Amino acid sequence: MKYVSSIALAAILLVSCQQEKTEEEPSKIAFTGITESIKPGDNFFDHVNKSWYDTVQIADDQVGVGSYSFLNIPQRQLLQDILEEVSSAEHEKGTVEQKVGDFFASGMDTATINQRGYAPVKPLLEEIEAISNTDEVMDFVTAQISKGNNSIMGLRVAPDNKNSQINILHAGQSGLGLPDRDYYFKTDASTTGIQDAYKTYVSTLFDLSDIADGAAKAETVYNIEKQLAEAHKTRIERRDIQANYNKLAVSDITASNPNIDWATLLDALGLEVDSINVRQPDYYNTLDVLLGTVPVDDWKTYLKAHTLEHYARFLSVAFEDALFEYNKVLLGQSKQQPRPQIMAQQVDRNLGFALGQLYVKRYFDEAAKQRVLDLVNNLQKAFENRMSQLDWMSDSTKAKAKEKLYAITKKIGYPDVWREYDVDIERDQYFENVVTLQANNYTYNVQYLNKPPNKDAWGTTPSTVTAYYNPSLNEIVFPAGILQFPYFDMAADDAVNYGGIGMVIGHELTHAFDDNGSQYDGEGNLKNWWTASDLEKFKGKTQQLIDRYSSFTVLDTVHLKGAMTIGENTADNGGIAIAYDAFKMTEQGQDTVKIGGYTPDQRFFLSIARIWRVKVRDEFMRNYVNTNSHSPAIWRVNGPLMNLTPFYEAFDVQPGGENYKPEEERIKIW
Repeated sequence: MKYVSSIALAAILLVSCQQEKTEEEPSKIAFTGITESIKPGDNFFDHVNKSWYDTVQIADDQVGVGSYSFLNIPQRQLLQDILEEVSSAEHEKGTVEQKVGDFFASGMDTATINQRGYAPVKPLLEEIEAISNTDEVMDFVTAQISKGNNSIMGLRVAPDNKNSQINILHAGQSGLGLPDRDYYFKTDASTTGIQDAYKTYVSTLFDLSDIADGAAKAETVYNIEKQLAEAHKTRIERRDIQANYNKLAVSDITASNPNIDWATLLDALGLEVDSINVRQPDYYNTLDVLLGTVPVDDWKTYLKAHTLEHYARFLSVAFEDALFEYNKVLLGQSKQQPRPQIMAQQVDRNLGFALGQLYVKRYFDEAAKQRVLDLVNNLQKAFENRMSQLDWMSDSTKAKAKEKLYAITKKIGYPDVWREYDVDIERDQYFENVVTLQANNYTYNVQYLNKPPNKDAWGTTPSTVTAYYNPSLNEIVFPAGILQFPYFDMAADDAVNYGGIGMVIGHELTHAFDDNGSQYDGEGNLKNWWTASDLEKFKGKTQQLIDRYSSFTVLDTVHLKGAMTIGENTADNGGIAIAYDAFKMTEQGQDTVKIGGYTPDQRFFLSIARIWRVKVRDEFMRNYVNTNSHSPAIWRVNGPLMNLTPFYEAFDVQPGGENYKPEEERIKIW
């Protein structure tokens, strides 16, 4: 097996090449391009990244460039290389290589896809047109759920929040076309422009499908969505886990939602349950009313629109172009991505664990897995030490927190048991392949209903640059994709790795103790394990962080939503502090020998600034602030560091600095 080494990736990662590699200094472990005119205490993100930020160009077919999620751009080139290789050869039917290669090839056959136009989806449109009453509206909706198209119903199988040993059915709010409910009610120029672009998109979908009066029908769709949006909880309201746990008897919700008719829906899907966690009851109550008051012809128009939206990216280029025109306004992307890049994403989304096997064989080194596990173990010890020293938490709560900390399951690199795809993939049937895979994904998920969770399953593919904490299973997951520069490098010194992947590990560990994760016990159950006094102190500290982050701005006047991002901000602050303490346990962390002119502590913090080196389009940023639970990159660096005294000491930050906070104003939770 081969690991994505620092030298190999230098040829691939545009970002890394631009920020580090020169003929005079070939090592990516060096820190170059520092803007000395910007003091660390004024803006550490810019101190480290400004010269890169001012010179790097966002590709026309992308919305951003840099680290974290944008590392998935060069990752897709790695996946494309694999896909082009396996699709160019014949493989035995049913093998991973055959399924992955033929699916990629089917999506690359644009001549056939364009020739078919909207023909693949036409039978569904005709089925909708034949609907004559509300019952038949729900019959169509139900049938589509089993094919992966939820439309107005947001159903999923997941552990019971209060009994994590069993999977139950959850129902969440759904039904919208815009990214969030707030987009239907804001009246600023940017939002109204997005509203108009969305209506144009829906109208174009109708036109491309030979459906008359597209513009008028788009207004009908939008008006139904807006009524549904009024019943949606905001993203901040959805952070209240207790309020989103409403385990209701099927008999009761069938009686209160007669138009939805839950009992009939579940029977048609073959799902045997006597209760459902209805996460947002107001949404389903409103939906039920609208099913009885909105004319059936309008619902037919709505279903046609959402069917076309769901399948648009799998139809002819005209449909993809229509989606792209909408995304240009929403996200600022000015050029469509090359077809191989689009297909690399589609293979990863639909056959991600089959493709992941090929990726791991080619690019992942088992030695990296062990080294990262060592880092995780060291960070757990550091976190335990920090818990012991907390002055606001009682000993009894500390004991339970430590118990939960060491109960966390660690998943690194790739799954121990690979998911199999029991499907037939045909080389010349792209649309049908997608439908087959989406139906397979539904079947894969519902097979665990009323059973214990599959603890071997992963919520992300191995090649993806991401990491996550799952409170219901009390697990942290670090895919192979993120175990690369700038987060991790086998050749890097500890300062770089602890400031990189160490911070990410600390971040995910802290999620077990953020405003949401802290409500789950070590077995993944929604259960209070705090004393009343400790819980009140914890809430007070999180409120301080909410207030602090709500004062931060991007794009001059757009403020961050501190209440929406509190979980991620808590994890960022805790993650850096824990990673620093763990680094100080290493030989280099206890030394003062400089590398490249920087002390070990300075290199640790420089690494933190570098892992969030990101530049995005303004349109993308506006949407990000409205819909993403993470703070923008600059505040993932400057926000936590203004609270961490070792940073002040490492760079001799003095009063008067723009981001300087006196010690009593440095917020510390974990």
